[in-house]
Amino acid sequence: MKAPAFMFYTGDFLSSPDVQLMEVQEVGAYCLLLFNSWQSDRPGYLPNDESRLRRTARLTTEQWAVSRELLLSKFPPAPDDPTHRHNPRLAQEAVKQSIKRERLAANGRKGGRPEKQLLAENNQLVTENSPATPEKPPAKQLLSPAKQKLSGKKQLPPKVKAIEKAFNFSFTTSNEVEGEGPTPAFSSGKKKNPVPTLADVQAYATSQYPGSAEAQAEATAFCDHYESNGWRVSGKTPMADWRAAFRGWMRRRTQFQALGPHGPGQAAPPARARTAPKPLDPTRWS
Repeated sequence: MKAPAFMFYTGDFLSSPDVQLMEVQEVGAYCLLLFNSWQSDRPGYLPNDESRLRRTARLTTEQWAVSRELLLSKFPPAPDDPTHRHNPRLAQEAVKQSIKRERLAANGRKGGRPEKQLLAENNQLVTENSPATPEKPPAKQLLSPAKQKLSGKKQLPPKVKAIEKAFNFSFTTSNEVEGEGPTPAFSSGKKKNPVPTLADVQAYATSQYPGSAEAQAEATAFCDHYESNGWRVSGKTPMADWRAAFRGWMRRRTQFQALGPHGPGQAAPPARARTAPKPLDPTRWS
């Protein structure tokens, strides 16, 4: 099958030193020779006949006499066939297109699977050996009915087992499916500190401060304070250790006693007197 078109690299064409030296009619003649050689039976080749080449380039005898040397240099004689001239770049493009068509056709015959192919130095198509197909792994063998009876579990095919597992997961836990009872609740890993009672705090106060007469009173005040805010430090963070909090409470009690209700040595400010109401004056706006 003859290719209807070829890749025309305009940058390479215009930057060629020979093309830059050509006159207008020589550029047109060169393009006509390229196009006709692509449409020949062997793309990139033309008969080695100057009279025919001149008519193909559509030049007069005088124009051909002036331009023949430059144009024929772009179509040297073919090394394998002296009766034809060829353009090396165009012949190479024809080989590349032929290789691409063969590769696509081979992939199409195999169902579209790509196959690595290389171009050897002699422009021959070389195919790399495809890797060996790995052997199919053995399927999981099911237990025989006798072994299933001994194990106490009925083994299902993989597909059926996956469907049953997904169904059971939506409504029951894995332990309930196997008959092991309900699953215990998940724990966060942190042991929650129990809330102490007044008796616990008083017993701890007696053990820590045996000689203090105010330890029991401070224990009662400590419980009243933290029970009112849900046993939270500064009213925000849950208390982690009430024993440590009580020891800190006892260390700071002297500071609380020294401050008093309004600070050390300060009396309570007097209540602010209410401002007397202004007399009603109809001439005033306020």
